[in-house]
Amino acid sequence: MKRWKLVVCALALPALAFASPNWLRKPLTRFKSKTEMQQRIRSAGFRTHGGIEKSKTSKDDDNPGRSFPHFTQSFVYNGQEFPYTMVGYQPRSGKSTTVRPVIIPLRVRFQFFEQDATFEPDIAVKNILASPIFNDAQFANGTGQFGDQLQRATFWNKMDPQHRWHVRFSKPRVLDTVDVLVEPDIGDLFATGDPSFPFLGDVRFGAMDSTIHTILQFADVDPDELPIFVTYNVFADALGYHDAFAVGSKHGNDVLQTLVYTSWLEEELVGSLLADISTINHEVGEWLNDPYVNNIVTTWMYPPPDDPRTECSFNPFLEVGDPQGNGPTFDDFPTVVVPLNGFNYHLQDLVMLPWFAGEVPSSAQNGWYDFPGTNQIHQPFVPCPG
Repeated sequence: MKRWKLVVCALALPALAFASPNWLRKPLTRFKSKTEMQQRIRSAGFRTHGGIEKSKTSKDDDNPGRSFPHFTQSFVYNGQEFPYTMVGYQPRSGKSTTVRPVIIPLRVRFQFFEQDATFEPDIAVKNILASPIFNDAQFANGTGQFGDQLQRATFWNKMDPQHRWHVRFSKPRVLDTVDVLVEPDIGDLFATGDPSFPFLGDVRFGAMDSTIHTILQFADVDPDELPIFVTYNVFADALGYHDAFAVGSKHGNDVLQTLVYTSWLEEELVGSLLADISTINHEVGEWLNDPYVNNIVTTWMYPPPDDPRTECSFNPFLEVGDPQGNGPTFDDFPTVVVPLNGFNYHLQDLVMLPWFAGEVPSSAQNGWYDFPGTNQIHQPFVPCPG
């Protein structure tokens, strides 16, 4: 495999490389406490990015030259029909889908700061590969991969009577690590005060997104694969996001490209709510339920409705991770610890389709509204006023 070195930097800054005394270097950001640092990281949240025109994705499709298998159904709320497209075959078909993920590790080098730092992605990649995202673990509804168990719980009462329907990941392909250079105009470097993990990095969202799209132009990734970009102790003005866009084809059919970016952050630095796979399970859950970022729903209030901090999300998308993970009430919803391969993984609790559909009771397995917690949400969404 070809090893790339991709440099993300501003045109004016390399002139400083000839002479870089400390007064020319960007100071590190220092916090008064670990709590203050965690609040700053938490404020980054998650993003919804991109989106493909609904007409391009609203038909069931299993053409690997165009995308992965996907199906379209709809629900009705307050007399209005809301179509949605998700990964896999129709649940009632009983057909299984195996999605092929491709891990693309990013080695992020922060230069021209008060102190320079390099963040190697190896630890993140190794632990994600061993995690419940890609391996069977025990959940409330049985043993399986997180995404498959989430979707099976969602459609348990709507799939084939034999419950043969699955949406699984194959063992990921891991591409060579890509080097990303971050200079002061496109990033910040934080001093953590922790000798084991002395630095955390933040890359501007636009710079990271531009880098990822550039890599995709040259990467060996097929349309029916899911590229997952991974950083270690570095985020991108967002803890993670998923993206979708249409790519023109010489054969006249649009190729539907999707991707996921995820950070891996150490629990010792950020606490259990933001630790390890809590970001990738958020993004994978959203990718399965809204792969093309075009599933529109009624704009919802952040749960729970009895928390005085709740407010309108101004989010009209079926993004299953955002209600618990992206608003002012996020700390009402602890991560769910799933032990596997000698490691305690932290998974963010997500809402399921019946929550957005306003179903009472929920049509999901056992009447659940959330997963993998299954007991953190007890009623469907509350619409925003107005």
